[in-house]
Amino acid sequence: MSLTIIDRLHPQQRRAQQEALLAGHIQKIDDFELLSPQQMVPLARLSLRMLLVGMIGFFVLNLISYAVHTSSLTFHLTFSGVVLWLLINCVGYVLILLVHEAIHGLVILVLGGKPYFGAKLPLALYCGARAQLFHRNQYLLVALAPLVIITLAALILTFAAPVLAAYTLFASIGNISGAAGDVWVAARLLHRTRDILVEDTDSGYRTWQVVLN
Repeated sequence: MSLTIIDRLHPQQRRAQQEALLAGHIQKIDDFELLSPQQMVPLARLSLRMLLVGMIGFFVLNLISYAVHTSSLTFHLTFSGVVLWLLINCVGYVLILLVHEAIHGLVILVLGGKPYFGAKLPLALYCGARAQLFHRNQYLLVALAPLVIITLAALILTFAAPVLAAYTLFASIGNISGAAGDVWVAARLLHRTRDILVEDTDSGYRTWQVVLN
């Protein structure tokens, strides 16, 4: 399968690197399988830690914001109200999975790539860019955009409307926990030089180096 370099911002550099790639002047640096059996336990631990951080952080911030807006921490809870809160939160958690992957895809499109979407049942959704190479910083943008954008939106909502934000808690927290793989990949790539090219794979990524004459 031929590889295509994606770089809308630097067309001349992209053409030169694409020509070098087609001439065979490229070497593979790394092949990382995030979903390999040996990575699943540490990935699950990272996801759990991020879940706890998100849970504590958003619950505390929501309470503080509620207290500031109402000058009280008094709650008027009913059984039907709690059921409705739980139901809306569960729906929000499912929907945020779609939004998370849609943001991945949107960033890929903006950079000039062609995203594809898939699912691994029951609720493991993913967005990739098969046979496309991104510069390291562009790939970092693709990887981290959903975590940053959705978290910022959740924080703004929490401070502006804490009662409404209480119905999006599961979505906000789930987005953080679900970004564990993105964060892990980003942390690894930060140890690589900026000029490497990153290929997204179904189970992780590959890094390449183009050698220009």
